Amino acid sequence: MIKTFNELLNENEPILALAVHNGHEMNPDLLKMCGISEADRLREEDPFTDIFASEFANKMIVYTSRFTVDLNRKRELAVYQSPEDCWGLPVRLSAIPDELMTELLRDYGQWYSILTFTIQRMLEKNPFLLILDLHSYNHRRLGPEAPADPQDDNPDIILGRNNMPQDFYPWVEHLRSDLNRKPIGDYDLDCRIDVKFTGGWVSRWIHQTFPGQVLCLAVEFKKIFMDEWTGVVDTPLQMKLAKLFRQAVERSKSELFK
Repeated sequence: MIKTFNELLNENEPILALAVHNGHEMNPDLLKMCGISEADRLREEDPFTDIFASEFANKMIVYTSRFTVDLNRKRELAVYQSPEDCWGLPVRLSAIPDELMTELLRDYGQWYSILTFTIQRMLEKNPFLLILDLHSYNHRRLGPEAPADPQDDNPDIILGRNNMPQDFYPWVEHLRSDLNRKPIGDYDLDCRIDVKFTGGWVSRWIHQTFPGQVLCLAVEFKKIFMDEWTGVVDTPLQMKLAKLFRQAVERSKSELFK
């Protein structure tokens, strides 16, 4: 079973935050056949995105690793089986047995059923919902001592519009403009739209399943709030970043839910 923390503290609040790649826990059987180290797994996961999601009253936070089941991919691609499935990493020491694969795909379907139920429950109280699909990404792939990847292609926050109706593009730009150049630490935030990441299967599935009822925005936070090689988080910086993001979303509600 995919371990998820679901919390609806205010069903009248039309916002749901998702952190589907937050988790690090692995199925024990899969862990035995995992071909990459725990540190490499952690680096490719989105640790601490639960902190961003926890800024919102309604949330779904996944604690199972994407290296067990990747919920942000189509069902047939959700279980990594070869290096081609996950950035060239030697993900498996051996092939996944058919019985285990069936179990993993069943868990995948059950999680999407829970997401469906959660959205439907919130729609009973709200005519329209905003779902925030929260992720993070690496920007020091050349090594812990190497220079960071160029800022030109690596903004601090990326807003992804995967499969989103173009009618909502002005709202996304409104949110981007609000976040951009907000002071964080000793510099100003760089927030852009559809740079590198436009959103994955979660946002596409939501828009296809609930057309006209739900808007899903994929959000990528660059790992400026942590050391992606050691996994050490800068908690004060992340809390400030999370608060800035939540405040910008709150300010933008009047534009979206008018």
